[in-house]
Amino acid sequence: MKCLTERELDMFLAGIDRENHDSVQAHIAGCPRCSRLQLVLIQEQKDLEIELYAEALPDDFTEQIMNRLESIELDSNSFEAPKGLQPLQGLIATECSDNENGNDEALSNLSAEDLPKPYRLAHVHRRKWGKWRLAAVAMAILLVAGALAAASPVLAQLVRSLFKGDSVDIGLLNAQEFGLVQHPGIRVKNNGYTVRIDEAVADPTRVVVALQLFGPDGKHDRERLVLNGPNAITIKDEHGVKIDELYDMGMTNDFYYLVAFFPEPIQTDKITIEGRLSRLGNELEKIPFSTGTWNFDFSIDMKEAKAKTKVFPLQGEYITPDGMTIRLKRLTQMVQGVRLEMDTELSSDALLRSPDELWKQQGLKFHFETMEGEEIHSVNTRRFPHNDSLMTKSFIPGDKLGLMHWSYTFKYLPTDTPFRFVFDGYFIAENDGSKVDFNPRKLLEQPVEFHSMEDNLILRKFTIEPNRNPDVHREEGTLHISGMLFNEAMNNKWRIEDEQGYSYEVRGGGGYGFKDGFVEMSGGRPDEFYQFRTPEINIIPERLTLIRTVVDRVHTNVNWTVIMNH
Repeated sequence: MKCLTERELDMFLAGIDRENHDSVQAHIAGCPRCSRLQLVLIQEQKDLEIELYAEALPDDFTEQIMNRLESIELDSNSFEAPKGLQPLQGLIATECSDNENGNDEALSNLSAEDLPKPYRLAHVHRRKWGKWRLAAVAMAILLVAGALAAASPVLAQLVRSLFKGDSVDIGLLNAQEFGLVQHPGIRVKNNGYTVRIDEAVADPTRVVVALQLFGPDGKHDRERLVLNGPNAITIKDEHGVKIDELYDMGMTNDFYYLVAFFPEPIQTDKITIEGRLSRLGNELEKIPFSTGTWNFDFSIDMKEAKAKTKVFPLQGEYITPDGMTIRLKRLTQMVQGVRLEMDTELSSDALLRSPDELWKQQGLKFHFETMEGEEIHSVNTRRFPHNDSLMTKSFIPGDKLGLMHWSYTFKYLPTDTPFRFVFDGYFIAENDGSKVDFNPRKLLEQPVEFHSMEDNLILRKFTIEPNRNPDVHREEGTLHISGMLFNEAMNNKWRIEDEQGYSYEVRGGGGYGFKDGFVEMSGGRPDEFYQFRTPEINIIPERLTLIRTVVDRVHTNVNWTVIMNH
């Protein structure tokens, strides 16, 4: 498919081009140029919303709107009319047809019922209107603004939405396209604070809820609600059994962006969102606690969302040189996401390297790309920048030693154009015995190097330092190191052995980052090295040995690509 013109992308965002929706969406997902243009157009819509719906209307609001509409070329903008207000499409559609390439004529012939939600305030592609038309639009804006202001003391709270700004993603847009956005209309007021929920979206993949908390001044308070302790918002199935809890994902200051991701697609026909809130305040932000009752519940019918779920069996198996077999199983296309399932199984030789429970500490590295080689998503990559839309992942040991069941849920994958699954490797905890001897008294003048499996560390110095926990009054031996790891760092295990053969567990202190495809080890502060701390050593001995007993080994000697066209 060819890249879209700005006008074509405008039509797609407006929901007018329904016939080619899937192919256009798939193209955008795999095309960096069209993805960037889509973000620009969405930002233009957001900017216009900000201009039109400020927290308070200035005295010269009407004059500003008239001047702006005369001096700029209008772009798409969306507004969902609140209950009790008539949509404006009829007025706009009949006055905006310039019959440009035939598309405006098609738009003008759409009735109010034909136009998709949310209501399109002005889907006109950069053309100027006469003053009488501007006056009609300005009057309509003023009528809507007046109605909103009368309904609430804070105008902007009615246009804060899941579908604007950084909070929107393609899963939410899909839910909007299919009419799956719920409007619970929750209003719970107690002790001067009001909990409000205007939008919620659910499918077998996830639940997203936009919650706002208004204080006595009528303004949204983004820091006062903390979901722990006495506060919880749970999700229950049709039998009242708890499925999950919502948590605050952040992402926006306009509302509490509450989400729950399901590792397995839920099968219930109805879910109930049950909020039990009894304390407002934030200890970390030093906001005093207020008690009260802000309980609520509402239900969401899942039948339509489940009906739009499609399952596509996958074929493909690959055996790596080091003994891991990968089998693709299925893709599950849901409204808000796509779930990929696969199995892995280790050979007997691979299990010998990862005995007991070590084999369960593993991860996969792969990515999706277009047929032209452009990245769609990457999982466990060290490339920067890269695309990542992973929502959930799970790995569950099977009923056979070495067998693992994997599932990954992404926000989207192309639906009607082929793309590639590219296996990049895996990492797994394996037994190791790599070691290096050193004189801790001379490290500062004579650093020692540790080399193993493409990992390179430098032992810088050895000191006796107080425990970093102020409640623990004990000194401990501290080995300061720097360096780069080709392998992963999370599941590595280290020990220090003294001259008498006594072995001591060590705990790491510091952080990790990525640089040039390697893991870079660093201290907690810019002037520090990474540290291995040993509480049992409180004097500097003559000789020590650093031993890595377990390595989180990366295997990249793989070569497997599968074309997916579901």
